[in-house]
Amino acid sequence: MMELVKGKMQLRDYDRLAPAAITFVFLCGANYGMDIALDWLGIPASKTIVNDVIIGVLGAVAVFYYLSASRENHNFKSAKERIVLIGELNRRIRESLGVVSTSVMSEDREARLQGIDEAMDRIDDILCDFQVGAVRGKT
Repeated sequence: MMELVKGKMQLRDYDRLAPAAITFVFLCGANYGMDIALDWLGIPASKTIVNDVIIGVLGAVAVFYYLSASRENHNFKSAKERIVLIGELNRRIRESLGVVSTSVMSEDREARLQGIDEAMDRIDDILCDFQVGAVRGKT
């Protein structure tokens, strides 16, 4: 199980590194093209090659940071949604358990059993609703 989690983490890191690397290559290449143009104008390219690499690295770092922050923001929003869902689930199950507690106090055995069955049905409905909502949220 831990190997699967590590594999996903490595894949997620690659998802952020690939756009950063593409940005690096694009910025470095574009700046190199500008250096060639400057060379035609008489400015030597040896003075600007370090500048090309620095611009490419800065662009890659900016993209990597942006994607990391975006992913963290998404994870935070997802965690907030799960907290709200768990709170709602907790509230609805507590209401259903209230029916159980009131039915336990009943002297009539049939009413007690009916109250417990009703509460179990309510809890089943609640769990099915949340399960369907969770499946819809994943797709």
